[in-house]
Amino acid sequence: PSGPAWAPPPSIKEKPIAILGAGVLGRRLAVLWASTSRPVTLYDTSPSALKSSRTYVADSLANNCFSQGTHPGHVSFSSKLEDAVQDAWMVIECVPEDLELKISLLGRVDRLVGKDVLIATNSAGFRSAELISEVFYKERVLNTLYYIPPRNKCVEIMSCGYTSPSIIPFLVEELQDIGLRPIVVPDSVGNGSLSKGMIFPRIWGAMKKETLKVLSEGVADPEEVDILFRDFFGAEKGPCEMMDEVGLDTVVRSERSRLPNMREGDGFWGARGEEYVEWLDREFVRRGKLGVKSGEGLIVRKRRGAQVKKIKEDTAG
Repeated sequence: PSGPAWAPPPSIKEKPIAILGAGVLGRRLAVLWASTSRPVTLYDTSPSALKSSRTYVADSLANNCFSQGTHPGHVSFSSKLEDAVQDAWMVIECVPEDLELKISLLGRVDRLVGKDVLIATNSAGFRSAELISEVFYKERVLNTLYYIPPRNKCVEIMSCGYTSPSIIPFLVEELQDIGLRPIVVPDSVGNGSLSKGMIFPRIWGAMKKETLKVLSEGVADPEEVDILFRDFFGAEKGPCEMMDEVGLDTVVRSERSRLPNMREGDGFWGARGEEYVEWLDREFVRRGKLGVKSGEGLIVRKRRGAQVKKIKEDTAG
């Protein structure tokens, strides 16, 4: 079903974008939008996350604006949701991949903002249709999946099934205006069944699964996997280094959020799929080896101090 007609709030370039979650991606989105002279409010309940995101924004925003020839928009920080979303024209949810957390948060936002305010989830593991059970004005909800801006320019967009038809073309234009490449993903496929999710996460999910299975079975070590991947595809980085950048704790959470929804025969998840997730959790996450953010992971090693420091600066992880 399509929602009722929607029109953008007036003067959106002067209105803030509220970003919920000041982690690796949330703070990058704050810099991305603020680099286009847009005001941004970054929200998190964690004082340490807000503190580190302030440092990241202070270090990155001026450089981004200089390279683009733009003036920075004002970035504010808040630990109170009602303050963070006040006057926003769009709210982007970037909290961890926890289904109940996302459902609850989107419901709270829906009750706090006007019905013309867009509510976008950056979830890679959940369709927005799965997150709207506590949302009354469903017609303004959708997926907008960013990756690692400014390095990655693509943004996947998907309706929640109720999204007003005028919202997606409007948002496509807004994203193109700030130099991104939006890709619209259908929320249903040719036979009328629901889409299984966003495009790249399905492909990346298959790569992660097989990479972690190879590692957990002792077939190869992370360096060998990445050497083969880079050699074959001419890629800058292999899957192990990419997982280190994302954060191995994030990888575990993401995989666990998806596994209960996957069945044997879905193509890239098997009934025994959790074994490789438990291996990653046991051998790395529980030992504090989280990747770039901790200085040690699949590829990252503490002994590579200078290189780890550089990667941390590049990923703000």
